[in-house]
Amino acid sequence: MEKNIVLVFLFLSTLLLNNSFSEESVGCPHAVGKGKIKIRTKIAYIEAEKCYSDEIWKSFRVNSVYTKDYDKMVDLPSGWHLKKTKSILGIEYGISDRLSMGLATSYITKNLKRQIWSKKGGKTVWQNVDDTGIEGLWFSAKYLLYSNPNGLFGFDYKDGLFIAFGYKPSISSDKKIKNGIGSGSDDFKFVILSHPHFTENFFLCSDIWCHYRGEVKEIENFSKSGIDLGDRFGYRFIFGYEFPNHKIVLAGGPQGWISGKNKKDGNIEDSNTHSHGFLIKVRWQPFGDEDAGSIDCGIRLPIKEKLPFSSNYMIALSGRIKF
Repeated sequence: MEKNIVLVFLFLSTLLLNNSFSEESVGCPHAVGKGKIKIRTKIAYIEAEKCYSDEIWKSFRVNSVYTKDYDKMVDLPSGWHLKKTKSILGIEYGISDRLSMGLATSYITKNLKRQIWSKKGGKTVWQNVDDTGIEGLWFSAKYLLYSNPNGLFGFDYKDGLFIAFGYKPSISSDKKIKNGIGSGSDDFKFVILSHPHFTENFFLCSDIWCHYRGEVKEIENFSKSGIDLGDRFGYRFIFGYEFPNHKIVLAGGPQGWISGKNKKDGNIEDSNTHSHGFLIKVRWQPFGDEDAGSIDCGIRLPIKEKLPFSSNYMIALSGRIKF
């Protein structure tokens, strides 16, 4: 019965993915196992309440209430809104007990209303985006580098220390990229993941990563064409407590990233951005083992952010199961 509930959740999430947001591109720090298949899915929702002041300056220019150098997150102007749902589906296959190959895709539902500056008209005009589509497709390889029940600092590293590599080609159409679905660049990612147990019930699930973002492809009448996107560096340190029945887990910890400046022909187009927050979640493990199958419900609260758009919280539902 419990396994059927997890399967139904994964099936419904897949339906959402086809009709419409762990480490999203390479998976979690657990070995899949030779000949095994692991499926993971995640749905996340945000509704923007703030934006970076530079977005307002770029829209209104001399009529902006903020100067170009104001450099703060501010409330959205009247009439502006952004609602975004991101669905992710990932599949991993165990080549050996240490090596797995994976594929992950994300599907975006986006509803945006804002003002932008029209170079052609020399004035501020309204922009409306109501679109859906695939944001990206990650190909990955993950390798169990270290595993020892009596490992580093005397902690249980049976779940291990992993390294992973990911590659994402640009597959979104030019229209989708113009609407902010897909970056228009080919990207690479390097991730170090670990899952040490400090005690039988207390553990850490963590990853640090480098995301090497490429240059946006040339698209006619698209202002971001040719921009060299700044590379991102991220982290996640989630501490968890697994109750003695092994079916309920409470977890939380810091999660975030920083990004370099976007440049075009050597000139800075957009300043560096960052997002730091605290993630809190509850996990249900119906089989008494996270790796066998689980469902997570979580919320991410921002601590410090500098983004084009930001919300006061992000809610997410995720699940995984292995066959």
